[in-house]
Amino acid sequence: MPRLRVIDVKNNQLNGSIPTSLFQNRRVQVISLPFNDLSGEMWRGPWYVPELRVLNLRSNSLTGIIPPSVGNATKLLNFNLYGNKVGGNIPKEIGNLSQLAFLSFFDNQLTGSIPATLFNISSLLTVSLSRNSLSGRLLLDEGNIVSNLYFLSISHNQISGCIPSNICQLTELQVLSISFNNITGEIPRNIGCLSKLETLFIGQNPIEGTIPTSLGNISTLQYLDCINNWMEGQIPKELGKLSNLRQLRFDNNSNLIGEIPEAIFNISSLEVIGFNFNNLSGRIPTTTGLHLPNLEGLYLGVNQLEGEIPLFITNASKLQILELDDNYLTGTIPNNLGNLRELRALLLYSNQLTNEPTERELRFFDSLVDCRMLRYLLVGYNPLTGVLPNSIGNLSSTIQNIQIADTLINGLIPTSIGNMSGLTALHLGGNKLSGSIPSEIGKLKQLQGLALFNNKLQGRIPEVVCHLSNLVQLYLDGNELSGLIPECFGNLSMLQHLYLDSNKFSSKFPLSL
Repeated sequence: MPRLRVIDVKNNQLNGSIPTSLFQNRRVQVISLPFNDLSGEMWRGPWYVPELRVLNLRSNSLTGIIPPSVGNATKLLNFNLYGNKVGGNIPKEIGNLSQLAFLSFFDNQLTGSIPATLFNISSLLTVSLSRNSLSGRLLLDEGNIVSNLYFLSISHNQISGCIPSNICQLTELQVLSISFNNITGEIPRNIGCLSKLETLFIGQNPIEGTIPTSLGNISTLQYLDCINNWMEGQIPKELGKLSNLRQLRFDNNSNLIGEIPEAIFNISSLEVIGFNFNNLSGRIPTTTGLHLPNLEGLYLGVNQLEGEIPLFITNASKLQILELDDNYLTGTIPNNLGNLRELRALLLYSNQLTNEPTERELRFFDSLVDCRMLRYLLVGYNPLTGVLPNSIGNLSSTIQNIQIADTLINGLIPTSIGNMSGLTALHLGGNKLSGSIPSEIGKLKQLQGLALFNNKLQGRIPEVVCHLSNLVQLYLDGNELSGLIPECFGNLSMLQHLYLDSNKFSSKFPLSL
């Protein structure tokens, strides 16, 4: 094919290996064979492609290594091996590709270190090396880095060492993703020098130290993700200056202390605020001026937060996930949560929340009826007291998991509970519920877990329980149930856990089990 300059075939039209002649064609300028079923090794022999501009082999099943002779393709602009099975090291000769602009080796099996020469290619704009087995340190040449790089992703590797102190020389950087590695040390105090940065992903690394205040100087920052690190100290109030921030996540650091700066809750662009699993204290800011019209996820669970649930939360009309569990919150569950029409998960368990003093029923359920996308409702381990209202049966058909355990609720289990046809888990254990188990519970055909233990339930176990063919866990222990244990329990072929002890049954255990 001596005269062929452009080879462009995609979308599963080719299989087998790549002809070696492609890498010895002195006139070819474009080799684009993405989304095929090509296999076999990359050509290990010398590459003679002096005119090659584009080599796009994305999404195939190629193996082998990248040969050092890749450095001969000095006019290469775009080098894409995304989604193959290429192994071995990245050859240092790749630094010879002086016109390279786009480099993607995402999702391969590459090993060894990242050549420092890569960062001296002044034309290079994007580098994606994520999802490989690269190791060693992220080394930037100690000399002056002449780079226009704006996208650098090395996440999901085994890179170690610290974040290089001369990273400030990557002055054009907009995206830096180094998460899921073994990077240690601290975030450089002068990280604010990356004045054009929009995305910073450093989570899932054993990075220590405090949050640099200079982060507040990066006015362009939109995504700041520091999940599962070992960071400590207080959240700097300077983060409140990030007026374009959309996601702020410091979940699972464990050692962040002090209060959440009020200024953070005035960033109207925020979509996600995440500080789960830390040691934050004080109150969730309650100033009336707080306005979060774009907030979709608020993750503040497993901290030491006090005070009431702020009323501004019910004005965040786009909120989908609200996690305030495992804190020391007091007061009542707001009765206007129905304003959150997009709400999918409400996690308020393990706090000190109570019911309205003048109300007998738990009225917040009435409002939750308007949350037609609600799937997870976990409000247990609070001293709620009160009675379950009939409106609980009007909750969305999308509801999957209800947990109201250990809340001191009393009265009857509403018969309307049978209306929640999508329910897979119902946990009402550790309360003061009385009366009988309603036969309507047999309508919950998707139910996998039913926990009614440690209540004051009486009467027989209704045989409709045997209609719950997906039941895996059934906890009825610690009640005042009587009569016969249904023989049809033997039909529950999925059942793995069955607790019936501490009741008043008059029969032996059914042999059908």
